[in-house]
Order: sequence, then structure tokens, then C-alpha cells
Amino acid sequence: MSLLAEFEVASPDFVLGPTLEAVPAIEIELERQYALVPDQPILFCWIRSPGETNVDRTLEQDRTVARFDRLERSGGRDLYRLERSDRSRTAVVESYRRWVSLGGELLTGRAVDGRWTFEMRFPDRDSFTEYHRFLEREGVEFDLLRIADGEQTEESKSVLTQSQREALTLANEYGFFSVPRESTLSDVAGALGISDQAVSERIRRGQARLIDAYLV
Repeated sequence: MSLLAEFEVASPDFVLGPTLEAVPAIEIELERQYALVPDQPILFCWIRSPGETNVDRTLEQDRTVARFDRLERSGGRDLYRLERSDRSRTAVVESYRRWVSLGGELLTGRAVDGRWTFEMRFPDRDSFTEYHRFLEREGVEFDLLRIADGEQTEESKSVLTQSQREALTLANEYGFFSVPRESTLSDVAGALGISDQAVSERIRRGQARLIDAYLV
């Protein structure tokens, strides 16, 4: 039985890692990825950046990028075609080869707040576990958000991750979204036992997912 996994990763050696470190406010959405040469996957990414950021200059300084082309602009975002660099650490390319060899399939990829969030399908739990162990050996920060069998259970069809659902539900119960507001971000964070920044990220990402799913 196949397995669906959603997880966050962060590493300066991961693709576009230096760009995400240099400009944490940048937002990247992976549109598609393919490889004419097995060791050199090509990515098409939508990039939204703060107004003062020169994205081209930032990409020129990113050691994980060999070359890039800006293809179009739409809705305040730019579509880039990116080729991974041979000058970057072998683990950057090896990560791609590893999940391909394990039968993995990349479904979605998005980077916000300096971290990538991926949704992937693997043939079974063992193949995902092996990929997870590979990332850990390479020193990649890893945070599992959701895992489910591939038979489209209610959990796998959910728009929100469990942590996002919990944060939004509690924030609503505390009157965080009321006008006037009845609680602060710190109140919600304290109830969850996490930092203000962490609960803020969960709420914002959860809201973005709901908007993408039901309004866009």
C-alpha cells in the first residue's frame, strides 16, 4: 500500500537553501520538476519576494543553482527555470536520486519562512523510512507534518495538517479572530505550549491552505 507523507526540511545544502537563508521572507512554489540528465533535475518555480529583493542577484549567489531563466511574471510572482549546480554538495543531487530510486513521487513543494514543505508519495512505509534516514544522515532538518496510507483516508484528504488545524481551532475558540480581538498570539501560543513565532506560522500557513483550497 502506498504512503503519503508531508514534511518540512531545511538545509543550506538543499536546493535553493542559500536563497532561503539569505531571504527568509521569499516564497517559492514548485510547479514541476523533470530530468533530461538523471543527475541534473530541472525545476520550474514561482518566486514571490519582498519588494526590495533582487531575486536574480540572490540566485546568482546561490551555489545550488547552475543557471536560471526568468520566464514570466503573473500575480506578483515570477516563474523561473532553474538548473541545479554541480558545484553544490553531492547530497543535493543525491537527495533527488535517492527518492527516485526508492519509487518516490513528488506531489507538491513550497518554501516559506526559510523552509521547504514537500508532499510526496512512496510505495510503502519502508521506502519512506529509508529516505527519512538518508536526510538525517546528511544533516537535513526534518519535521514530519502528516503521514497517511495512500487510500485517500479522511486525514490524507484534509486541507490542513494536524498542527495547523489545532492552532486555528484554538485561536478561534480564544476569540483571536474576533473583532475586536479577544486574545493575543501569546495566549494561543501559551495554550499550545509553543513559541509565538511557531503558532503564527501555523496560523498563517493554515489560512493560506484554506484560501488556496476554497477561494482561489
